[in-house]
Amino acid sequence: MKKLFFFFLLIVFSTVSLTQERVRVMSYNLHNYPNNQDADFKKIINQINPDALVVVEMIQQVGVNQFLSNALSQDFTSVPVQIKGTNSAGNDGNDCAFYYKSSVLTLIEYNAISARTRVISKFKMVHNTTKDTLIIFGVHLKANSFTSDNIENAQKRADAVQSLRNETNLYNSRTNFLVCGDFNIFSSNEAAFQKLIDQTSSGYFIDMFYASGDWSGDPKFNTICTYSTSNLNTRLDMILIYQALKDPGGIDYVDGSFKIFGNDGAHFNQAVTTGTNTWFLNDPSIGVSLKNASDHLPIYADFIFNSTTDVGSSQNFPVQFELMQNYPNPFNPETTIQYTIPSVETRRGESLQHVVLKVYDLLGREVAVLVNEFQEHGTHNTRFSNRNMPAGRQGSQLSSGVYYYQLKVGNFVQTKKMVLTK
Repeated sequence: MKKLFFFFLLIVFSTVSLTQERVRVMSYNLHNYPNNQDADFKKIINQINPDALVVVEMIQQVGVNQFLSNALSQDFTSVPVQIKGTNSAGNDGNDCAFYYKSSVLTLIEYNAISARTRVISKFKMVHNTTKDTLIIFGVHLKANSFTSDNIENAQKRADAVQSLRNETNLYNSRTNFLVCGDFNIFSSNEAAFQKLIDQTSSGYFIDMFYASGDWSGDPKFNTICTYSTSNLNTRLDMILIYQALKDPGGIDYVDGSFKIFGNDGAHFNQAVTTGTNTWFLNDPSIGVSLKNASDHLPIYADFIFNSTTDVGSSQNFPVQFELMQNYPNPFNPETTIQYTIPSVETRRGESLQHVVLKVYDLLGREVAVLVNEFQEHGTHNTRFSNRNMPAGRQGSQLSSGVYYYQLKVGNFVQTKKMVLTK
């Protein structure tokens, strides 16, 4: 009987592969970087040791590159360009950058969602081992002003959150996503926060630190304050997660792992360096670096990436067609278009599929054929520029304006809009 039992176990473990990987996501307002605090940032980030890092208040591409070179270890890579841009109303950008350990994660999509007043950044990652996919949104919502009643600024935050919900409401219940950054929200009663957590439709967010009331200046919220390092008295920075990250399987939020680095609950209305801070009992210089580097405290949370799959199955491959929004958009002179093709099984195994990707102008005239070939399942990227144009239509023939790109694979057809600016 024992031999039969162990034989059964052998069969089970030979057909099922279980992998668990812990991934740390960090968010940090850098206080208008570059700000000559590279050594302080490096010390802080080494202490937290994230696998993915969203930062806001990043000034220009030179800042993105400098932070990667001077403040991060060699394990990190960055999104090729800064997520910064104006929306259709001509408002300012999010000044957001994203860094990740390429040994752990692979970036498969990045773009900007137009919002008021600042664009919202989207980064889609896949784990290198488990192949689980996580979408990370980075936000920096409009701040209040000290010289007005801020009714308009609160409305701008609410409008921006609505743009985010318009995106996440399209996702199914199994999609793993979170949003992090500097929300500039001071109360759970603010419309922007209520929109974030509204569960009357899909795509809502969960606040692991949820506390009802006005977060600013109230000592009962001492443990959730993130601002400022010299006078810790309000909450601005958050990591909010979707329900799928709470449900078991796939990617799981580690309960209790959401931390505010440097807030030990004993420094309300004080600098984090005042007296003793339990976050850095053995090295007070870490507190000095926190105070020097930024007026915000960094935050982070841990996630377990689980993969329990039949050996040899195609479960980790894309399960549906998807045409992503091009990035950058608007663009000049070049943009990237990304799409995914699911695996198709035939009697002879996995089949190649005929993929056609074309660009059209507003009148429906064909501008360019980017792809016309048989391709395997997976995620594919192609670039659109004047070099893709047919002979005789290159160079100045493309005028500024709206263009459409369309993906056709079998019976699947999807079209999206992009804008060329000159």
